[in-house]
Amino acid sequence: MSSLYVCNTSSDNISVVDIENFKEVYKIPLSYNSEHRIGPHGICTYEDKLVIANNYSNTISIIDTQSNKKIADYFIGMHCNDVDIYKDKAYVICGELNYIIVFNLLTNKVEEEIPCGNLPHSIKIDKQRKRMLITNFENDSITLVDLNDNKSIKHVRVGAYPTKALFTIDGDYIIVCESNIGTDVKGSISIISSKNYKLLNRILVGNCPVDMYLDTSYCYVSNFGEGTISIADINLYNEIKKINVGGMPRGIIKRLDYIYVGDNYNNILIRVNEKEEKKRVISIGGEPNGMTFFNPL
Repeated sequence: MSSLYVCNTSSDNISVVDIENFKEVYKIPLSYNSEHRIGPHGICTYEDKLVIANNYSNTISIIDTQSNKKIADYFIGMHCNDVDIYKDKAYVICGELNYIIVFNLLTNKVEEEIPCGNLPHSIKIDKQRKRMLITNFENDSITLVDLNDNKSIKHVRVGAYPTKALFTIDGDYIIVCESNIGTDVKGSISIISSKNYKLLNRILVGNCPVDMYLDTSYCYVSNFGEGTISIADINLYNEIKKINVGGMPRGIIKRLDYIYVGDNYNNILIRVNEKEEKKRVISIGGEPNGMTFFNPL
């Protein structure tokens, strides 16, 4: 069974969703004490496990996907926002430290600290080209890191309050979600050359976009401030469709014909058919955020 794993930040658990039948089949608790807050926020896969970045406990949690149980916690640093994996190492961004912490998953020890910008919010690793991309929410920039030596390649100025940045599949471009949070200006998706780091174009989307999913041609954006999903054509540089889902959509991911988005306001997971725009919802945990698919071997 292919499953979707969703971080529920305010309820300190992970929802396991059977995507074939679209139902929550299990909740994985990360805390066994109601006074000890965890705050799962970012998630990624590692072999047959999941690695979770936790906002409130300043830790990463390791989950065994065969038993759907937490098997370990490790202290990393203040306000872990997101995590990605490269060569048996977890790269974790700490929002209050302004560092990427390199944690060895074989020795279970912190190996290195890599500086980035202020209040890093998301991280993405391009394993093929050995580079890493971080959004710095507070100083409107992205940081690129060369994974050969863990040194910064470049700090690039982008639009206001970036929340997510991704490499295109061919690696030629960087797509940045610029939230413009707290302003009267719509958010945008900027397209930047990964060769010279020049801005090529900017696509207006909805109010306060916070997350996005990217395929070969389209960018799917959750507009937190207006209850919509924007679909933008990254080759033609325009928003081609906006789907009303309601609530406060945050984490977003896509598989086949369906877009999955977590609604922070109603604590539900929404599944939308991209073409027909038909919507189904299921109740999950509080404040659904980061999500990932996992296919068992």
